[in-house]
This record gives sequence, structure tokens and C-alpha cells, in this order.
Amino acid sequence: MPKRSQNFPYPPQCASKVIVVATPTGLPPSYMRRYARREQSGKSSWMPRSAPPNAMGGIEKMPASKHKVAMIGVGRMGTNHARGYELHPRCELVAAADPDRRNLDRFRERFGVTSVYESYQEMLANEEIDIAAPVLPVSVNPEVVIACAEAGVRAIFSEKPIAASLREADRMVEACRARNIPFASGDAWRNLPQFRQFRDMIDRGEVGEVRSINVYHPHDEISGGGCQSLGVMRLMAGDADVDWVVGWVKDDPFDDGDQGMGGVVRFSNGIEAFIHMNAVGKFGIEVNTSRAVFFSDWKTFRLWPLPDDPPNATVWPDNEVSGVFEHAADPVNMYGEDGRRLPQYRQRSSINAIVEALEQGREPWTSGDNMRKALEIGIALRESHRRGHVPVHLPLEDRSLRILPRPGRWLNKREVYGDEWYEDAMAAHQRPQ
Repeated sequence: MPKRSQNFPYPPQCASKVIVVATPTGLPPSYMRRYARREQSGKSSWMPRSAPPNAMGGIEKMPASKHKVAMIGVGRMGTNHARGYELHPRCELVAAADPDRRNLDRFRERFGVTSVYESYQEMLANEEIDIAAPVLPVSVNPEVVIACAEAGVRAIFSEKPIAASLREADRMVEACRARNIPFASGDAWRNLPQFRQFRDMIDRGEVGEVRSINVYHPHDEISGGGCQSLGVMRLMAGDADVDWVVGWVKDDPFDDGDQGMGGVVRFSNGIEAFIHMNAVGKFGIEVNTSRAVFFSDWKTFRLWPLPDDPPNATVWPDNEVSGVFEHAADPVNMYGEDGRRLPQYRQRSSINAIVEALEQGREPWTSGDNMRKALEIGIALRESHRRGHVPVHLPLEDRSLRILPRPGRWLNKREVYGDEWYEDAMAAHQRPQ
């Protein structure tokens, strides 16, 4: 197990073959002190850390004023996002909108935000917003994201999946691009700094060229949860365009509903990716380069060097290089001292990613465009099965093609699961008495 860094820097630039310790979060010090724990005489204490460098190689500068964040949808997941923004030192919750009055009243009580609206249109018209955070059922996500862009917010961070159809995703991405608005889509694994660290190692030639990628995703959603692994797959392929895919689905290829899918993805740069639909004893992503093998189960990040005699080089388990990556560290305690649930590692990384994108004027790591292309890969896998497992070339011409998310993602969860389930889920944001 790698030792934990004592000052939690952002993943640094490192020379070839130099062992470095990466950040667990890449977050500013006042944010980190809530999660960095020190064991002392059997007791835990929260310790502040030094300021991390930013992704551009300099030191993060605190903005003159905090970024004003407005939530749209403050249900189960929206509350998680709001908690992350509340604890981020460069953000301030200023407003919220939700047609569910119970959610609004609960949000106002928990977060002390008095500007609450049952209409998001009214909120957009009345509030000055830096980051709009729509956390909504997928059925309404496209229209709300586009409305936020048209209202002139400075950045948008919505949830996954981005949309059902490619046409909707196209409209969302273009509405934001036309106005130079950073648009992030999804609290997702691609935001974890360790993946960017390994991608940087690839770009610097430290681990050779990427030859192939294996994605182990034995789930029943290629669009819902699966869009995350497809996004990381794209990152490891250098975000190259996809030339073609051959795919298959778990159930019915003529059903537009989300389901498990597998297949082969051939990128334009020659990299091949294999999506494993069935459980094979692995869960995560494996990247095979000319000089190393990288594997992550989304919590740990591991690296094995290859001998100097490819193409028949074999990885030996005992050759693993330790100390290169910090493992993802969720809070040891689920609830903070105030009795409220703490955001998890991925959530903190995702929120910090949109803040950095806004401050640096660039696309977020898990951009709307990335999630649009992940959706397109999923649709192409199914289309290949529909057409007899033939190669399907991208981009897809028919932009009306879609994957319908599961009911719990497509609709409001209160409608799908009922009041009792929903209220229990909302109560879980507070420590049980």
C-alpha cells in the first residue's frame, strides 16, 4: 500500500522512472482539512494541508469573491452536490429551485439558503449565477441545461447521463460552446486526478504508447453508470475519434432501453478497446502500453512495468511499482461533526473539476462533449447488434437514435419509488439519531 503524502499536492509533473505520490483529491487546503485525517494517540484530528499546484503547473489563487452556485433540483443527489459546493472554499450556495416544496424547505433549513424558487426559470431571471448545477431526471435535463446557457450563467455542471438522444446532447453541447460556457456532465470517475496523472505519464512517454484498453463493466447500464467507464476509456485513448465499433447487448438489441453492452471500439489512432459485458473477476479499467500495464478498480490505481523484450513481455505480479498513485480516499466517517453526510472522493473531485474549468477557462475533464461521445459509443454498440454485429462507423448520421435510461434516472425518484423510499433516502443525509 503506498504511503500517504504529507502535503497532498495536485498530481505533479514527474520525470521518467521517478516515483511520485499523487493527490487523493487535488483540492485546496481548507477543503482538504475536512477529509485529511491524522492518527495521534488513537484519536483522529482534521489537519490542514499546503496549497496544491493547479492543473496548469502554477499555484491556485483564491478568487476575489466566491463563485455563486445555484442548485436546480435539491433531491437525493442534488443534496449531495450542494453539500460538496458548501464545503468548497471557492464556492457559495446562493439559490435553489425545485418544484417539490418539501425538498425546498428541507434545503433551506439544512443549507441556510433563503433564495429558493419552485420555478428554475424564475431563479435564472432573478439571480446572478456563476455555476448552475442542474441535478435532475434525464427527461428534463436537456431543456434545463440549454435554458441555463441562454440565461448567461458562467458554468454548468449537470448529472449523468447527459440525455437520451444524440440530438438532445448535440443541442446541449452547442448551446454551451456557442457562449464559451464550461459544461460538465456527471459526477464521474474521469474526474479523478489519478487518471489524469497516468494520462500525463503517457503523454510524456514514460510508459510508452497505449496499445489496448480493457473495460470491465458487468452492469445493466451502458448509458447510466456505464458512461463513466466509457469516458475514462476515451481519456486513455487520448480522446481520439472513434473509427468503428462492433457490439452486442445483454437483452434485446431492438429495445431502446438502457442495458448491458459489450464490444470492440477501434479508435482513429489505432488503439483498440474491449468492453467486457460479463463478469470475469475484474471490475474497472486496464490500459496496456508498450512499457507497462495500468489497472484501476475506480478506487485503487496500480502499475506494472514490462520487461525490455516486447512483444512477448509478461507482467509478473511481484513487479508492481508502489507509491506512484494515491488511492481514492473517502471520508473515514460518513458524517461530519455537524451530523451531516460528507461528500465522497469522486464527488469532491468532480466539483473541484468544474471550479478549475471555470477559473482556467477550459473544458471540464468530464465535459458535455465527452458524455455525448460516450452516449454515441453506447448507441453504436447496440446498432451493431441490430445490424448483425457489423462494424458501425462514427459519427452516427441518425441523431435521433437514443438510449432510454432506467426509470429511476429518467423520472423523479419520488414518482418511481414512492414517498416512503424517497423520504428515507433524504433522511440519510443526516446522521441517524
